[in-house]
Parts: sequence; C-alpha cells; structure tokens
Amino acid sequence: MEIKKILLEKEEYYQEIFEKDTIIIHHTAGSHRADWTVACWEHDKNKVGLALKVATSYIIGGISTRDVKDVAWDGVLVCCFDDKFWAHHIGSKNANNSILNKKSVAIEVCNYGPLIKGKDGNFYNYVKSIVPKEQVTTLAKPFKGYIYYHSYTAKQLESLKWLLQDIAKRHPKINLKKGLQEFLDNDDAFELNQAALKGYPGLWTHTNLIAGKSDMYPHPKLIELIKSL
Repeated sequence: MEIKKILLEKEEYYQEIFEKDTIIIHHTAGSHRADWTVACWEHDKNKVGLALKVATSYIIGGISTRDVKDVAWDGVLVCCFDDKFWAHHIGSKNANNSILNKKSVAIEVCNYGPLIKGKDGNFYNYVKSIVPKEQVTTLAKPFKGYIYYHSYTAKQLESLKWLLQDIAKRHPKINLKKGLQEFLDNDDAFELNQAALKGYPGLWTHTNLIAGKSDMYPHPKLIELIKSL
C-alpha cells in the first residue's frame, strides 16, 4: 500500500530514535483531509512562540462531510515523520508521559468523533456542522456520553489494518495481540486502562490513556479489525 509523504518541518518533532513497543491510535476530531491536519501542526506554537512538537507519525484521510462525492482522501495514508522518531501525542499529566510518547508510534484517523442528533433530524459534530446520515454510526450503548459517532470508513479501516501490520513488522517489540486486544471481552475495553497508563506494550487507543478522550471509539468494525490482528 502506498504511503504519501507530507513531512513536517524538523522542528515539529524530536529527532531522537527510541525503540518502539507500542502503537496508539487516535482520531483527529477534524475534517477528512490529512494535509489540513499537517498544516495545523506546522502552525501551532507554545507561549513563547516555539513549535509545540505535537504530532503523529501517520494520518489516514477520510470522506468529506460537506460533499460525500469527495472521496479523494478516503483511506489515503500520510507519513508526517519517520516513526523511529517521536512527538507528543498523548497529553497525559502522569510522570511517565514523555516515555510513553517516546516508545510509541502514533496514528491519527480523520474523523469528527461524537455527534448530536438535532431536533431537525440532522447529526451535528462539535463545530455544529452537519454530518451526513450515511456517515453516522449508532452504538448499542453510549460511549463517553454519546450514542452517535462519525463513522470510520471501510477504506480507513483497511488502511489502518495494513499500517498496523506494517509498523509491527518493522518494530519487532510491537505485538499487536497485546494491549487492547486482551481486553475486548470487557465492556470497558475502550475506557481508561491502568496497564496502558503504566506502559504495558501493544496496541492501545487514546481513550485508554486519557479519560476525557473519545478517540478512538468502539466502532464495531474497528473491534473486528483489532480482533483479527
């Protein structure tokens, strides 16, 4: 599978090589275009005007919510920097936050996350834009207080599976059967996980590390994907 390179400037991540034993998957809480996410990272600054160094190695594009015929980015894999390096992507206040960032490869999936159904029958994301009904997943029970979520597309999940396996092949200490897969029989598999917080290796979502996050949510097809690894 082809990986498109839209590389961040070198000051946007740490050019330090660390052995990886973990993959953490996120969704962007944003639009379908991976290049727009990269552009945001290029322009974010800290209080003294320096680069925040907040980013993920990979982004997977999606389908436009404004024009459902715009599928040019759907499933497109983008590399932002070599995954032997690192950047901040977790945002934990725990003492081991830096080491968790250093030893993990991070992936973003373009997706708006939780949705609210309006009185008009439309579904709205957090910026009050409409998400088409065909892009909405209804969960069997609420997650993080929401039952409606922006769907991960079939092509996104296909690309995600390929990328997870590719990363694991190149980083021998990453075992995709460890981590979240070991907890999928539990109702709280996508909730905050103490093993993840302590640095247990394998595959995790951002929700396993930060209680207030909703990325990624327990989409049935995502659960199937993780079980198949």
